[in-house]
Amino acid sequence: MAREVEEINASSMADIAFLLLIFFLVTTTLHKEKVIEERLPQRVPEGQIPPKVLPKNVLEIIANRKDQILLEKEPAEIEDIKEKVREFYVHPLTATNWPKLTPVRKADVEAKLKLYKGYVAQGEQAYEDSVNIYENKLNTINLVGEYNELAKEGMVTIQLDNSTKFETYLKVLDQIMLGLNELRDELSREKFNIPYNKLNEKNEEDRAKIKALRAVYPKRIMKAKNVNTN
Repeated sequence: MAREVEEINASSMADIAFLLLIFFLVTTTLHKEKVIEERLPQRVPEGQIPPKVLPKNVLEIIANRKDQILLEKEPAEIEDIKEKVREFYVHPLTATNWPKLTPVRKADVEAKLKLYKGYVAQGEQAYEDSVNIYENKLNTINLVGEYNELAKEGMVTIQLDNSTKFETYLKVLDQIMLGLNELRDELSREKFNIPYNKLNEKNEEDRAKIKALRAVYPKRIMKAKNVNTN
C-alpha cells in the first residue's frame, strides 16, 4: 500500500519570506558611486530675489538656446571656463575687475579669536559664531599657511536658456569644478605632498586637510533661473 505524502503547511511561508527580506535589507551594504564634491550649484530658493552684487564680484557664464557659451558676455568655448575660474579665485590683490581678496594673517586671526572668546566668556553668546569662524580660519592657517580669502560676495553664476541641453549644463559644471579642483590640487601637493583627489574624507586627518583646502578655495556657484535667450 502506497504511503501517503504528508501535506506541507505553507501558511507561514509568506511571513518567513518577509523576515528574510528585512534581514537582507538591514545587512546589505549599498555602495554609492563617489560623486565629485559639491558638483551641483546652489540655487536661489523659489520666490527669493537674488541679492544685487557688483559686476566685479560675479563670473557670469551663459549657455544660450544654441548651447553657445558666453563668458562675461563674450563668446567663448566651454574649455575656456576652467582658466576663467582659476583667474576668478587667484588674481592680484589690487585687481579692480575681480572680487576682493583679503589676506588672512595668523596674528590678526589670533587677536580676533581672543577678543571674541572674551566676549563669550562674559556671557555674550552672540559671538559664538564668530569664535567658530576664527577657529576655522586658524585651523586652516595651521595646515596650509596664511592665505587670501575670497570676498563672500564673489560668485560664479550659470545662466541657461530654457532650450539649453542638459549635457551642456553638465559640461559647464565640469569645467567650473575642474578649475576649482585644480587649484585645490596644487595647494594639496604643495602643502601635503598628496593629490587632492587622494585625500580620504573618512580619515580624520585627511578630512581636516580637505576642509582647509576648501576654505582657501570655496565653491561659489549659483544657478540663475532659466530664461529665453536670443
